[in-house]
Amino acid sequence: MKAFSKVSIALLASLSIYGHAAPSEELSYTSLAQLLLNVERTKADAARDEARKPADVMYFSEISTGDHVLDLFAGGGWYTELFSMAVGDKGKVYAQNDNVIWQFAEKGIKERTQNNRLANVKRLDKVEIEDINIAEESVDLVFTALNYHDLFFTHSIRDGKTTQFREQAIDHKKALAKVKRVMKDDGLFVIIDHVGTAGSGYNAPNDFHRIDPNIVKYQMQQAGFTLVEEAFYLRNNKDNLASHVFAKGVRGTTDRFVYKFAKTKT
Repeated sequence: MKAFSKVSIALLASLSIYGHAAPSEELSYTSLAQLLLNVERTKADAARDEARKPADVMYFSEISTGDHVLDLFAGGGWYTELFSMAVGDKGKVYAQNDNVIWQFAEKGIKERTQNNRLANVKRLDKVEIEDINIAEESVDLVFTALNYHDLFFTHSIRDGKTTQFREQAIDHKKALAKVKRVMKDDGLFVIIDHVGTAGSGYNAPNDFHRIDPNIVKYQMQQAGFTLVEEAFYLRNNKDNLASHVFAKGVRGTTDRFVYKFAKTKT
């Protein structure tokens, strides 16, 4: 497995973003931060950098040139594009959206990848996780940002009207088993999501688009993964965990956990 960095976030923040990529395979914080300055990035994408801290997240994810990345519930592909730039011509990024997420993602991901703009990205449109067709033990990094809770998202209620998106929650055991099979033995699985109130169970994914972090850790452990590291730079102890993540004044400021898992050694 790639060695986990011991460098502090404070030190990372002091690095110049105008440096060059490190000669080693694993990308330095400096080179990842410089990707954010790419002239092909839209102003709308760049405007979200402060809230999402993508250089920190990608460095935490131990991304390397040439890596194969599976971006689960990729949505409009905000992270897909950054990983595409990071892994380079010898790398590959799979951008997966299932039938439900596709309803929200279609316009954005199509615009982002039109005319083969991101040549190393392969879209997996309207593909359920357990049906992903990727070679086993071929993926270096599995990544999902703010969407693990969507495994349990079935409906939404707005203005007293209920919209049903799934008849039932995704079978997370089958989904995680599939993810584990496509990961290399030394691969990593990074999960970012909005923190839900402890004990909120599967109500929070529908009511607030959040999830209790203990659910994630328990399910991952049961699926054969080990939590190897946690990052805290997206935490916000002032967040009202009973608020909807898209509520006015809340979006982009939620309390978010960042977990890094590896396959459990047997």
